[in-house]
Amino acid sequence: METLPLTGTLRTTSGKGSNRKLRASGKIPATLYGHGVGETKSVTLDPRELGKCLENPKGANALFSFSIDGTENHTVLVREIQRDSVSRRILHVDLVAPNPEANLVATVDVNFSGKCPGVSLGGRLRTPYREVKVSAKPRAIPAEIPVDLGTLDIGDTIMASEIDLGEDALILFERDFVIAKVLKPRGKQDGDEEEATETSEE
Repeated sequence: METLPLTGTLRTTSGKGSNRKLRASGKIPATLYGHGVGETKSVTLDPRELGKCLENPKGANALFSFSIDGTENHTVLVREIQRDSVSRRILHVDLVAPNPEANLVATVDVNFSGKCPGVSLGGRLRTPYREVKVSAKPRAIPAEIPVDLGTLDIGDTIMASEIDLGEDALILFERDFVIAKVLKPRGKQDGDEEEATETSEE
């Protein structure tokens, strides 16, 4: 995916009072820092433009070509978004200019697909994680983690270590964990499961 355009304006004031005034005027206060930026910069974003930019397959993990007042340009990621706990309105954004040759850690959604055979036999599908931490260079951050449930029978498990993202990205974990598992039907014993499987095959 190519970088997406995003514009902002440099601001000379900062702090809670200044940020409140900006939000009252319909703007979003933001901070820019990172590779090649120099000192941290306080900038202002347009909420409609930012919202439209985030409506892409990678969301906040996409790379943006950020232009400040049309004169200064940086390739950035949206590193953190602070929202109002009730209205979910964006209150503040952190923009980071990553080193293009260094790996960084990003949170990526897990996308489950396929009809699970074990569930058709009465099993209970367990998917405890809807997102995982991934290490990758900025341009190699995946849009999602695809997980195919189409081969999972009762008792089968997909572990994080089994998911291959290729050479450019890696799921991070200190201890391997379950991405998907089909549990036995409640109240059924192993013999009952075997009988149910044989009956379905006939």
